[in-house]
Amino acid sequence: MYTITPAGPSFLFVVWVGVRFKGNEVSMKKQDKNWIGAFLIVLVVAFVPLIVSAKKYSVGLSDQLWFSSADTSYDFFLYWKGQALLLLCGLLSLYAALKMTIQKKDAMVSMDNRYMIPLGVYFLMSLLSTLLSQHRRMAVWGGYEQWEGMLTLGAYVVILFFSCYLIQGQTEIRIVMYGLLVGVFILSLLGARQFLGHDFFRTTAGKAVMNFMSDEKLNFTFNFAPGRVYATLYNPNYVGSYVALMLPVILSMISLRKRFDAVIRSIVAAATAVFLIMMLFGSESVTGFIGLGAVLALFAILMITNIKKHPKIFASLAAVCILAVTGAVFYNRSMFEYGWNKIMNPTPNHFVVKSMVSRGGALEICTAEDELLRLAVDVKDGAYTYEAKDEKGSPVEVSQDKEGRSVKFLDQRFEKIQIQETGVEAEGEKRDAFVVNTPSVGKSYTVVMETASYQSGLSQKDYQIYNPFKKLDGLREIPAVGFEDKLHFASRRGYIWSRTFPLLPKHLLLGSGPNTFVYEFPNDDYVGMKNVGYDGSTVTKPHNMFMQIFVQTGLLSLLAFLALYGFYFAECMKLYWRRTEYGWLERFGTGLCLGTFGYLVTGLANDSTVAVAPLYWCLLGAGIAVNRRVAKEEDHFE
Repeated sequence: MYTITPAGPSFLFVVWVGVRFKGNEVSMKKQDKNWIGAFLIVLVVAFVPLIVSAKKYSVGLSDQLWFSSADTSYDFFLYWKGQALLLLCGLLSLYAALKMTIQKKDAMVSMDNRYMIPLGVYFLMSLLSTLLSQHRRMAVWGGYEQWEGMLTLGAYVVILFFSCYLIQGQTEIRIVMYGLLVGVFILSLLGARQFLGHDFFRTTAGKAVMNFMSDEKLNFTFNFAPGRVYATLYNPNYVGSYVALMLPVILSMISLRKRFDAVIRSIVAAATAVFLIMMLFGSESVTGFIGLGAVLALFAILMITNIKKHPKIFASLAAVCILAVTGAVFYNRSMFEYGWNKIMNPTPNHFVVKSMVSRGGALEICTAEDELLRLAVDVKDGAYTYEAKDEKGSPVEVSQDKEGRSVKFLDQRFEKIQIQETGVEAEGEKRDAFVVNTPSVGKSYTVVMETASYQSGLSQKDYQIYNPFKKLDGLREIPAVGFEDKLHFASRRGYIWSRTFPLLPKHLLLGSGPNTFVYEFPNDDYVGMKNVGYDGSTVTKPHNMFMQIFVQTGLLSLLAFLALYGFYFAECMKLYWRRTEYGWLERFGTGLCLGTFGYLVTGLANDSTVAVAPLYWCLLGAGIAVNRRVAKEEDHFE
């Protein structure tokens, strides 16, 4: 059963606020403090990521031939985070409504059109993609391994808006800053302990936390080896995104001032930064390291004037960074070599059969060398007969071992392929079948013969694959673009991207609906998936946030998403590039710019997920609010 939240009306409320108070900005000094609103925002960035608890749910995919018949699964890291996020959206909307009712309208501040227009377009296209989706239930509520449906995407919009709308003065900014520091400290401490081999969730107390929302007490097994960091974020890849987002923000809180609060904050921030780095190493997320590398490059660009003005200081910082990186690489050489090889020297393709398609009464087998074998198999009274031809229609001689019930091809082009006669039970019946076997690479594919009848009265042989879930499914041509020789690129992202690129043209206007990538991806590519080691798996995400948005909510929503950040980034460059004086607010604003930039870079190889994405949207809104404050050119120095 799904939980109904108060978040829905808040979407419309955001639009109303944006129109109602457009242009009614007043002096920051005259505005009342939004302490409650700032505290609710802190809960989004500090409390929501920490939520871990079991949720038993119906997957809703058992009717798909490419999915298991088992329809029940458990979620531990995403579902309740999403529910908490929706609840906080409702509370933020209620608070803003009460504030507007009690106070005068000229006490309000709203986002300008540079942000409201792309934000509105993104929300509108996401909503239209949901309403027109063929899988509307999944699109609205989210589901299997993602839990990022339309309600969650709408929550992101609401969180960004209220982060910008309610964070008006230094008081609210400090509340968010300190609350964020506490939340990241706790989460990074959990991650650092996992890195050291002391996983809280493997303890009795940790298991009790994971069972807190469950009606039944579950015994857990962990897929990750001790020392591998996943924190509370579900997947080590998401740890990379989290660190790239948070580390620059946390470092921006470190100050050389000797005031007591500044000293305490700096000590906690420095410790948190160390924990975050430990998390990153423990996660083994190459994407996270790439994101931090991009952050350092952007930092150098922003600091170019200061580098020229204080060359010795920055040279010392550069030397420290180089020594730290060198030491880290030396200490964890195997991990870096593994990451380097995943990108620069991926595992070569290791298969004989590239694809199989049932077409024209024959099974078309395409080899890794792009040679085509057309095979027709018939069974009569238990006796198999074979007819084989190549792409040009020339006969291919076969050698049939009647005792072993196997067939070999005498043509050198197909000598690595063997046919083994067998039988299977599918759909409650015994079926004649054969196995396309490739002993040299240890891969085999079971094919069942069916007789397909047409309205014209004609009939022809149809070949179906007997998949890992003991179901029969068709063998169709699977479109693929790119990465032909590098399917294992970046931990098999090459394979996933090659099958995702052909999906993009059909979603130029509208996407398939939030959380519905699992339906769009060719999970019936049984040959291709077995060839890269995905046999029996279900691909639910493209491992690229931008393609994820493109496929699920359309190209226009992706352009709006990019435009929203583009306007923010341009404003950051205007405020912080070549700046020579930095107070606490300017440092925090720079950290927000660097962190959100790092997150987007990791999005090139990671997906949007409710474990991390709410933090990005919230910090983007906070960044817009901080920039607005910095632009007032008031005194922000400690």
